[in-house]
Amino acid sequence: MKTKNLLAVLAAVVIFASLAAPVSADQPRMQAAKVDLQKAQNSLRKASADKGGHRERALDLIAKAMTAVDNGIDYDRTHFTPPRRRHDSDFDKDNFLPATPPLDQPHMMNARAFLQNAIGNLERASEDKGGYRQQALGFARQALDEVNAGIEYDRRH
Repeated sequence: MKTKNLLAVLAAVVIFASLAAPVSADQPRMQAAKVDLQKAQNSLRKASADKGGHRERALDLIAKAMTAVDNGIDYDRTHFTPPRRRHDSDFDKDNFLPATPPLDQPHMMNARAFLQNAIGNLERASEDKGGYRQQALGFARQALDEVNAGIEYDRRH
């Protein structure tokens, strides 16, 4: 009898805990993109500063992308949008430098990989975020271009 009561109490605790827990799976693609952007930002901060200004521009664009992601998350939480099927992604993987990182510039290479992940997550996130998802995508793509330009600048100088 004690075992049945204990199991019933345990089941009730699990059910109530799951109902009371904060929604951590809220917009998982947007949340993942935000984490990737933060990791890219941290990697860029660790990189050497001499990249012809590209590193600083990438940091600025990443900050704008993170703000857009936050705004998109907030927008989605406050506006109902019926579920839609996602269209094919226009993510162009051929537009990037080779994926195998050379031994030089590891922080820049890490930042590039995190930005590519962020772009992929933003591409797969639900569309309606008040235009903020598209805005974040634009900033992240520009940041990726700046990181690539910084890598090339550093190699030539």
